[in-house]
Amino acid sequence: MNNAPLAILDPQDPCSPLAVGPAQTALLLLDFHVFIAKSQPEDRGPAVIAAAAALRTWAKARGILVAHCLIDLRATTPADRKMAARANAVRDKMQHEAPAAKGEVPDVAAEAGEYMFYRPPSHVSALGSYGLQTWLEQHGVRSLVLAGFSTSGCVINTAKGAADAGYVVTLVDDACGDKDSAVHEMITGKLLRGQAHVVQSAEFVEAWTRNDGDITAIEEQTGKLAV
Repeated sequence: MNNAPLAILDPQDPCSPLAVGPAQTALLLLDFHVFIAKSQPEDRGPAVIAAAAALRTWAKARGILVAHCLIDLRATTPADRKMAARANAVRDKMQHEAPAAKGEVPDVAAEAGEYMFYRPPSHVSALGSYGLQTWLEQHGVRSLVLAGFSTSGCVINTAKGAADAGYVVTLVDDACGDKDSAVHEMITGKLLRGQAHVVQSAEFVEAWTRNDGDITAIEEQTGKLAV
């Protein structure tokens, strides 16, 4: 599977994100909590946030749904979960010592017309967010574009879960980050390439823009053109 191409950006290929129109595509912004952003390397964290913010602006201009997926820091993680002590300690710190850090970084914080979903800390994948999968089904979403923190946590788990669930999954490399850059590169360069399309934001936007006419034609042929 590691021999698979990093991304297939061909609107004629049914597994490509370009074969799915904007009305059936959603951008998921994963765990852009202030306290997670602070743990990112200084030479990458701010760039990831800037790339995600620009990607959000582009997606909304194309009519792509935008959803923010965050950790429910009010929830108690059961004691039989391996991460229980750490998750509950983070929850307590956010609630009592640094409440401002539990929100999203300002550049990516939810805007009007966007959606927010929360999940218990025991669910690392965003697909465990309350109501998210129902929302995706109600909107007929077939393709997910992922940006966020951390590559070794929420990002990889969401990508793998979404691919197994049948979604076309695109991971925007420069809009994702991890406190360990080597781990990020291993995941995006090797571990996910068989299940997800791994692209740079500029590459993705350029390919989508170049093929806008093809996407519209495909939607018209399949009767799924947004009204």
